[in-house]
Amino acid sequence: MRILIVDDESGTRSTLQRLMAKLRNAKIDTASNGADGLKLARRHWYDLIITDYHMPKMDGIDLIYTLRQEGYEIPMVLISGDPIEGYAISAGANLFLQKPIDIDDLRIMLNRLGL
Repeated sequence: MRILIVDDESGTRSTLQRLMAKLRNAKIDTASNGADGLKLARRHWYDLIITDYHMPKMDGIDLIYTLRQEGYEIPMVLISGDPIEGYAISAGANLFLQKPIDIDDLRIMLNRLGL
């Protein structure tokens, strides 16, 4: 399994990376903004992309929408402190998780996505 985590907050990236490593034996790549996340998503095959909403250069909604427009069908999860679940789903996210996120949230997410 290969996972891409995109978040401009280094603490959130490292926490998600640590928690996901506990749940799945996965190779985890990270990016600090949507534009870099888009480059990685185009370059590698991922089983899951987890992206923050508010980021410089390209936000998570634009990242998800762009990948969906390009035909990517892999599971994508938007995370945010803002209550924007409807907006996230309409942009193409499979799931929305509201921050703060803990290991139980991630376990439920993985089960719902069949991963």
